Amino acid sequence: MFSLPPITQAPGGKERHAGFEIEYTGLRPKESGAIIVQLFGGELQEIDEYEVRVVGTKFGDFSIYIDSVYLRSSHQNYLFKEADLFKELVYSLSEIVVPYEIVTPPIPFSQLELVEELRIELKRCGALGTSASILYAFGMHINIETYTYEAKELRDLLRAFVLMQDWIKEYIQVDLTRKLSWFIEPFDQDYIELICQQDYDPDLDGLIEDYIRYNPTRNRALDMLPLFVYLRPNILERLPKQKITPRPTFHYRLPNSKIDEEDWSIAKEFNVWTLVERGALNKEALEELRADYIEFIQSPYWFMKELWIERVEEWVKELS
Repeated sequence: MFSLPPITQAPGGKERHAGFEIEYTGLRPKESGAIIVQLFGGELQEIDEYEVRVVGTKFGDFSIYIDSVYLRSSHQNYLFKEADLFKELVYSLSEIVVPYEIVTPPIPFSQLELVEELRIELKRCGALGTSASILYAFGMHINIETYTYEAKELRDLLRAFVLMQDWIKEYIQVDLTRKLSWFIEPFDQDYIELICQQDYDPDLDGLIEDYIRYNPTRNRALDMLPLFVYLRPNILERLPKQKITPRPTFHYRLPNSKIDEEDWSIAKEFNVWTLVERGALNKEALEELRADYIEFIQSPYWFMKELWIERVEEWVKELS
């Protein structure tokens, strides 16, 4: 069951939404698309064997594709623009390590259970997640619509996340293969210490400037660039040439995709994010954890990460 954050309305007053990017293997896109049509309606449009769309659902369009632009015929970097004798061999080998990905449209918070139904049906039909092979490093990204554009609130959201990130990795048991990749790097210590200073109180432009100075990359466990580019489009020209779609969302990249495991669910991963927002909005509790962190990193035990994880565990229990 999904546990919703304390604030369920977006800044304009409408219901908040969340979109999901789910990596898996074991089912071809056309098979997955048929499941989506069954659950959400819409029309299946087949681009080729490795990419389909489901258009016209009540929430918007779904995309399902092999997660490499070089293997998608609709992309300008497609490898096989001309016939190639090795094409099928390349695809066969790629499926060993390259996942398929479902990208959902934004789903209203009140209807997130439908995403869990999709996961259950994919599992029933043979979809596999990251634990099925040591070669897999499959993740699930969640794009959670923001509840605020205010600098102080976004600062507190970032504070809560950086203080909790080690505990989150331990709690959700991030797959080792994914830990070794560079896609979900934690925030650097210098940035954490900056935003956790008691007097750190920038305006929105200052908050964004500090973020892109320390984090000019999509490869963070929490990627704020889509939101910051949405708020300040002019910063895009100063960022590396990575695809950044401006949108009013928090791009949470840390969860695994263990789609085939009995004790894993999309709701469980989403509920961890809810704890982050709950911590960010409880100002007294957040200030207590911030102060404890500053004291911890100045202590002789600063290198014992397990001690900090235990402190956050206690703090999370107090939030509940």
